[in-house]
Amino acid sequence: MKYLFFLIIFIYSIACFSQKISGKIEDSNNIALQGVNVLLINQNKGTTSNEKGFYSINVQPNKKNTISFRFIGFKEKIIELPMLKKGQEFNLNIKLLQKTIEINNINIVDDEIRNDVFQKINPKHTNILPSSNNSVEDLIKTLPGVSSSNELSSQYNVRGGNFDENLVYVNGIEIYRPFLVRSGQQEGLSFINNDLVNSIKFSAGGFSSEYGDKMSSVLDITYKKPTSFAGSATLSFLGLNLHLEGINKSKKFSYLIGSRYKSNKYIFKSLDTKGEYNPNFSDIQSYLNYKFSNKLNISFLGNYSKNSYQNIPENRSTRFGTISTPLELRIFFDGQEIDEYETYFGAVNINNQPLKNVNLNFTFSGFTTYESESFDILGQYWLYELENDLGSDNFGEATFNRGIGTHLNHARNYLKASVFNIEHNGLLLKKEFEFKWGLKTQFEKIKDILSEWTMIDSSGYSLPHTIDEIGIPNLENESLNLTESLKTNSEIQSLRHSGYMQIKQNINNFTLNAGVRSSYWNLNKEYIFSPRTSISYMPKWKKDIIFKFSTGFYYQPAFYRELRDLNGIINTNIKAQKSIHFIIGSDYNFKIWQRPFKLSTEIYYKKLENIIPYQIENVRIRYYAKNSAKGFSKGIDLRLNGEFIEGMESWASLSIMQTKADIDDDFYTNDNGEIIPIGYYYRPADQRVNFSLFFQDYLPKMPRFKMHLKLVYGSGFPLFPPDTYKGQYDFRIPDYKRVDIGFSIILKKENQKKQKFNPFNFSKKTWLSLEFFNLLDINNTISYLWIQDIGGLQFAVPNYLTSRQANLKLHISF
Repeated sequence: MKYLFFLIIFIYSIACFSQKISGKIEDSNNIALQGVNVLLINQNKGTTSNEKGFYSINVQPNKKNTISFRFIGFKEKIIELPMLKKGQEFNLNIKLLQKTIEINNINIVDDEIRNDVFQKINPKHTNILPSSNNSVEDLIKTLPGVSSSNELSSQYNVRGGNFDENLVYVNGIEIYRPFLVRSGQQEGLSFINNDLVNSIKFSAGGFSSEYGDKMSSVLDITYKKPTSFAGSATLSFLGLNLHLEGINKSKKFSYLIGSRYKSNKYIFKSLDTKGEYNPNFSDIQSYLNYKFSNKLNISFLGNYSKNSYQNIPENRSTRFGTISTPLELRIFFDGQEIDEYETYFGAVNINNQPLKNVNLNFTFSGFTTYESESFDILGQYWLYELENDLGSDNFGEATFNRGIGTHLNHARNYLKASVFNIEHNGLLLKKEFEFKWGLKTQFEKIKDILSEWTMIDSSGYSLPHTIDEIGIPNLENESLNLTESLKTNSEIQSLRHSGYMQIKQNINNFTLNAGVRSSYWNLNKEYIFSPRTSISYMPKWKKDIIFKFSTGFYYQPAFYRELRDLNGIINTNIKAQKSIHFIIGSDYNFKIWQRPFKLSTEIYYKKLENIIPYQIENVRIRYYAKNSAKGFSKGIDLRLNGEFIEGMESWASLSIMQTKADIDDDFYTNDNGEIIPIGYYYRPADQRVNFSLFFQDYLPKMPRFKMHLKLVYGSGFPLFPPDTYKGQYDFRIPDYKRVDIGFSIILKKENQKKQKFNPFNFSKKTWLSLEFFNLLDINNTISYLWIQDIGGLQFAVPNYLTSRQANLKLHISF
């Protein structure tokens, strides 16, 4: 019993005279960190922080001790402790900094603007994303709310809108795309050069007043400002990219130059239509900066591009139909297509900071495009039924000719467009308050010569054909009827004036952004007034979550394409289309496996008024040139991104959406002569479900070997056969399904010591990748060729996109 008494006294004396280190562990945002490992170096002692971030550990007296704080995703902190006397306590509070994890030069940092409506994307993902276009737009297509079913095109739909409803800015300057492009394979290079990009921001709706007058989305690109000499070269089966950047000794002048050449000849070999393809797309861009002083800076952004596309089709064989009625179309071609798109762009920006908290910008920019589209293509086709009896010796072979005919397509289209801008933007900052304003005048001049027609001949009859039955005399001077015929010569020029004001204020846990935008167009004498606002709230919860709400009026004054109707006639009385946005969302940061993740959710409703109905043919939009419809878009967008594999960011996006419109007084007459009102119909961009995945991985013991996967699924877009009415048939293109994958190896790692037998020792970093496009070799449909016989029966022949292809790419940075 006495031994137990002495043991208790001994333990009590140690407790009374113990030397203890204690404190609280937080991150840079003052958020408590639970589970941080606290270790005494070279001693078998350790502990972890509790849920409130507190820790406590005993140390030996009169001895120097070194303590380490370790936590996944944060930089380790090592501190030498002072010698403590018996019974002395020492309080040590710690702040751990988030770690930038670098694996093969891919930086994963959480610097997204969380209280804004924008998503910020790491531009380095554009170089590793497996894609035949290798463009920023292909990365945007993996985000929620964005959909596309054409890997040959850089265009995309956002929340039920069409391609023309998306704003694209580079260094604050609006960018335009070619007018006459009608298919993805003609598009060529996007304006945005991946090698020059410093930051990417994207908003799928609810954006602020400083951005222009479009109804759907904003893609905001900022180019680099070099701090030292560097460059890169990328070589693949699809082309060559080069870029150089640097700054002079005085640090006043910097330059950024990029040049690209692309040819999809290799990709086009996988299309159904065989022939000679000669696509040549090239451009050169420069971004030059000169810093006169700390308050005055002048920059120049310039671009020249020439995209030429030549196609000499030879033959095509397409099998389609059902199991019970399998069909095959065979076409033999004669003729060729030659398209050219040549653009010039230049912008000068003067940035002045007269006061510490005031910034003034003055921008002068100009854009000119010369476009020509010429083709004469004669196609002679045979439509066969195929043997579907599995027991037949002729299974899969043609057994019956359902139709024979000829179609001739002709076009001589020429367009010249020029757009010039003078713009001023200002910024005033004062503590938690921000005030922005801007004024802009834009001059446009467009000259368009349009001449195209299509003739179909089926079994000796021109379709459509006049009545020639026995007993009915033919009319004298009977003219040849063409399926389609457009011939116009138009020229318009106009002035647009616009301006905006907006404020941003942080009030406790709230962030308010409110502003108004207005514009005037002298062509239709229309004034527009567009208020917009957004608010975010971060509650003081243990969970790191932000709630957002945004709303506003988003007008879209017509540009040239909206003015031209299906017959090529220009209507200058078109009013601006209007979309009213209502968006509720949240942004939730959390950890899984002690690694950072983010879940973004948005629910939206867009009320559409003064809508101009349109049709889509591949990537060409043909408008009705009338404000004759109203409609809506509604849906939900979800995105989960984070480090599924430690140190590498991946994400998955899911969108569920519906968009409809109702054309005023629209009806059709059925076979019984009854007039049937159409009412609401599904708009051409009504893609109900869209899912995309971008996933990265690497070999644990060999991190130089990486894998990048892109998976896209999109339900079918609605389609209306010729001579039918919207709402009469619910016909949709088949679902779009595509998997692209890339495997890469680092041949020279950054900061790696030179090796004896490495030919890339001269470079800063070098990697080689092998990519497989359309890995599962799925036949995706982009549109239909409508074949009609003399009896008027139509056959929808699918136009398939590219099949499986491989690409080898070498990237060198220096």
